[in-house]
Amino acid sequence: METFTHLRSAGYRSGAQPRFAGTLCDGPLARESERRVARSLERGSPALSNEKIVKRMLLVELPVTEYEKSLEIQTGIVERKIQGGGEDVLLILEHPPTITIGKRGSHSDVIASEKHLAGRGVSVYSVGRGGGATYHGPGQIVCYPIVNLRRLGFRVRDYIHGLEETVIRTLDLFGVRGLRQPKMPGVWIDASHKIASVGVRIRRGVTSHGLSLNVKMTIDPRELIVVCGMSAVHMVNLVQLVSSPVEMPSVRAALTESFGEVFGISLERASLERVVDR
Repeated sequence: METFTHLRSAGYRSGAQPRFAGTLCDGPLARESERRVARSLERGSPALSNEKIVKRMLLVELPVTEYEKSLEIQTGIVERKIQGGGEDVLLILEHPPTITIGKRGSHSDVIASEKHLAGRGVSVYSVGRGGGATYHGPGQIVCYPIVNLRRLGFRVRDYIHGLEETVIRTLDLFGVRGLRQPKMPGVWIDASHKIASVGVRIRRGVTSHGLSLNVKMTIDPRELIVVCGMSAVHMVNLVQLVSSPVEMPSVRAALTESFGEVFGISLERASLERVVDR
């Protein structure tokens, strides 16, 4: 995998040890960080938040999940919340190779041929979220918060800002500086290198879809799509910006922790059956 050493000077604080990891594969600091977050989730409070927690949310962690299945899960929870309320839910998962095309995108943003896509095992979906064409795949963590914005106390713009802030705080735990760009949702390392995408759908005040953070993807999205509708934009992975090994469970834990801090949420682990059958 290519290492962007020229980006480290911009996005990685030289000399700073990632605060969420020593050697993330098996180092004692990584294990302690994961234990700390796990204990926090079990008792229902974010590990690092100094703010008063007033809201509760169910956390459902899934393995690699087909995109169509994840849409089905989200739709079911959204419908239930619209009809009769129910608890807010945060889904965290990965997808097999998938391209999604949002409301601002078009199939012309997919530059790979159908034969090439089939050979790479890539599925393509048109979806109801905002934004353009986005690639999802193994090595990328996806977060789908399904929340009532009024209950959460956030306006739409503030909610999207909060999703970006969640990624920025997560990256900071690994010693990487994430940036925003005006009128370009997501999190960036610099003006042409993007590390996380944000795209949401809001129906009667209830959110779906969310954010994706590139950690260690093996497929370069530029082989398949025009990223953000701009040929000059590159997608980068967290592993390309740090010198220590990075493992997916540590990043999942960091994202969960950061989400709780940003939104003032108390997260409680739950099974998929619990949130689907309620």
